Amino acid sequence: MNEHLDLVQLDQVLATARRAAIGGHINPDGDCAGSMTALCRYIGKKYPDVAVDLYLKKIPDAYAFIADGLTLIDEIDEENIPVYDVFFCLDCASIERLGFSKPVFRKAKLTVNIDHHVSNPAFADINRIDPDASSTSELIYDELDRDMIDRTIAEDLFIGISHDTGIFRYSCTSPKTMRTAADLIEYGIDSSKLITKTYCEKTFEQQIVMAEALLKAARFKEGRVIASWMSIAERELTGAKPEHMDGIVEQLRDTTGVLCAIFLYETVGSGWKLSLRSEAVIDVSKVAAWFNGGGHKRAAGAMIDTNDPIDAIRQIVDKIGEQIDP
Repeated sequence: MNEHLDLVQLDQVLATARRAAIGGHINPDGDCAGSMTALCRYIGKKYPDVAVDLYLKKIPDAYAFIADGLTLIDEIDEENIPVYDVFFCLDCASIERLGFSKPVFRKAKLTVNIDHHVSNPAFADINRIDPDASSTSELIYDELDRDMIDRTIAEDLFIGISHDTGIFRYSCTSPKTMRTAADLIEYGIDSSKLITKTYCEKTFEQQIVMAEALLKAARFKEGRVIASWMSIAERELTGAKPEHMDGIVEQLRDTTGVLCAIFLYETVGSGWKLSLRSEAVIDVSKVAAWFNGGGHKRAAGAMIDTNDPIDAIRQIVDKIGEQIDP
């Protein structure tokens, strides 16, 4: 079975299920975490006979509260992997991006893939892939019985949508997206407070590491491409954690005249994480794919194994240049 549906039809998928699992991509962002916690709470509320497990590693501090009251599984015993009736894979462009929960996904009796990344190859039994959607959280909202949504579920989904749209600034924000956000506000959420707390507020360490990244920034292609990078040693000097890298590439992209922004930061044991953001004419998902990554036309990423971030940036700029100056 490999169905591609406009709606997953949760009632049918969960009709005979007794155990369900939910997983998402490594280094979960607001959309990944928000869609996962919302679906977990919804299943627990509407399908009380279904035991649901949430495979989710540490959520960034700014919005970690969305998992309050939920039990997170952040590691597995490779020798004793549970078998679920259904595994929901959310906001994950490829099975490799599932990270630690991939073996659990592979053993599930039924797999469901809900995502909005254009590069997603539809790798589950049931797939709902909609690249026109603003976020996976928007797609999850479409699946839910409105009468079973409460304020907490609405908060989770609103955080997911607002984060993946850059607080409704990105081109993925459609009229439907805005209607969905308005519907979620009707459940009594404080949208302004949520945006400020989870998206706009920065810790002192985040401000310092942002300043360091901006000071190192260099422009290429007559100022149309901008890039910066951060090693582990440089990050540790600022006191910042890996999750404090969020937002840097967006700030770089907001530079006047820039069509595409590149940010590389070193991770422990996994190489360098590449983040790409673009405007108008640059499809960064194609650039990321060249480095075995993926994502959207305007936002994409990859992991790069290199000892020379400057050389890696030159290669990335060259790939972007193929779209600017074909």
